[in-house]
Amino acid sequence: GGDDLYLLVENLRLYLESDEIKLAAHGGKPDGVPPGSELPLFLGRRFAEQGNRQRMFNSGGSGYTINKAGLKALVQKFTTCFPHLKTFAEDVMVAACFRQMGVFPFETKDSDGGERYMPFAPGHHLTYQPPEKNPKKDWYVNYSPNGIKTGLDHCSARSVAFHYIKGDLMRRMHAILYKLCD
Repeated sequence: GGDDLYLLVENLRLYLESDEIKLAAHGGKPDGVPPGSELPLFLGRRFAEQGNRQRMFNSGGSGYTINKAGLKALVQKFTTCFPHLKTFAEDVMVAACFRQMGVFPFETKDSDGGERYMPFAPGHHLTYQPPEKNPKKDWYVNYSPNGIKTGLDHCSARSVAFHYIKGDLMRRMHAILYKLCD
């Protein structure tokens, strides 16, 4: 993520330690796998590029999380995956490289369908409403492969990250979340 990312480290830790993620990394086997043979995981806010579900990527704005196996696979592929391409869309290109290896963005919504990785600031997510006329013309609807919840239901109670958080808002969120306000 970038410098306008607000990360809730304890929520990320809890999510990464969850049975859901442990099972995913171990191929669905509750007893795990031998050391060093975990499956690559690519976690974040999934988007369908231009609405194309065959070109899923994790938004770089809200950050994405790659486990050790995923990072190792990406580094090994790095020199042969679009080595001369120049683009600002690193998130789309990282996903394309992973796709070449058969690694796809993992669905990170919580059990209630709330998003964990937020591509906008909290206020935007709480007030966003898809347009009533032609909702598919709205990029956020078009890029969201499994629909969008609105209001408080959109955000997971254990959200991991928010994007577009500038300095003042970052300090304010930190003060509110960590009870530093009187």
